[in-house]
Amino acid sequence: MENLEQENIPENENNKLEDVKSEENENTASGSQDTLEIEELKNALKTKEKEAADYKELWLRALADYDNFKKRTQKEIEQIQLYAGEQLIKDILPILDNFERALDSIKDTDSAVYEGVKLIYNQMKSVLNKYGVQEIEAEGKPFDPQFHEAMMTVESDEYESDTVVEVLRKGYTYHSKVIRPSLVKVAKK
Repeated sequence: MENLEQENIPENENNKLEDVKSEENENTASGSQDTLEIEELKNALKTKEKEAADYKELWLRALADYDNFKKRTQKEIEQIQLYAGEQLIKDILPILDNFERALDSIKDTDSAVYEGVKLIYNQMKSVLNKYGVQEIEAEGKPFDPQFHEAMMTVESDEYESDTVVEVLRKGYTYHSKVIRPSLVKVAKK
């Protein structure tokens, strides 16, 4: 009976049936091949996503490093600008010391010379203060090696041990940085 049915089917239709059967066979074969291809593509995608994540992390680190570099450089520039006059100030301080010696050596404190030297001395101190130079307070204060340089120790009943008894040379700070420590005598018991 099958033969009869097949004989009644036109040849065109017969070819179509064979084509459909062969497509089904191919689809089954290509279906497994497509699945393999999809798996390979998924694996490749995962690899590329990991690579992209790694590159992004490297980029973020480089960006953070650059940002830190900019901040550090800006801070260094500010420090350079802040302390640009430091050497000039250091060179002027001995002149200020000489004015103090001159004032100490003039006996007649009512004389015009004394008043003139004192006026110049006060003007120079005022200008230095304007630009951030401050005298370090030392006499009667506890000895601090960050601000004081001990030249000698002396026995004293008047002062506590490790207290500055006398200032031999004034010290100065420039914008809170010690540019010249005070030379001092320190009490010991």
